[in-house]
Amino acid sequence: MTMSSARPLPSPSPRPRQRGNAAIEAALILPIFVLFLTFPIYYARCFWHYTVAQKAAQDAAHYLSQVSAAEMRSRPLAQAAGNLALQIAQTEIAELAPGSTIDPPIVQCDYLPCGTLIGKTPSTVRVFITFSMHDNIFGVVPDSRYGLVITADASMRYVGN
Repeated sequence: MTMSSARPLPSPSPRPRQRGNAAIEAALILPIFVLFLTFPIYYARCFWHYTVAQKAAQDAAHYLSQVSAAEMRSRPLAQAAGNLALQIAQTEIAELAPGSTIDPPIVQCDYLPCGTLIGKTPSTVRVFITFSMHDNIFGVVPDSRYGLVITADASMRYVGN
């Protein structure tokens, strides 16, 4: 026997085709990633709504706590200051749900409507905001069965000038 009759070693088989595997894997994994991202984004939007409402209440209460004592002793001027604080809060929360109505905030001086303490200055001022979260991205609308109520409350000592 001669060595020349030995068979050559077989060449390694070509790599199996990988075409389309990445697309199939992405199609299987993508819905899971979207599901995992949906909840954090929704909660972030809820916290954003709450933060805007809380800042609006604090800004309005801060303004009201700085109104001069002479204005707070006068009924029409105290009512005007309360209305201006109301406008401050409404303007800041208007960006949350453009085109929809949000219940007006409650503005109080010593837990009464501003302007009812005739001849006296209040010891505290309070702005209370509550509304149903309106979010078109996730389909949460006011008056819906699954609506989320956002509540912000800011009370401050009246310091006056």
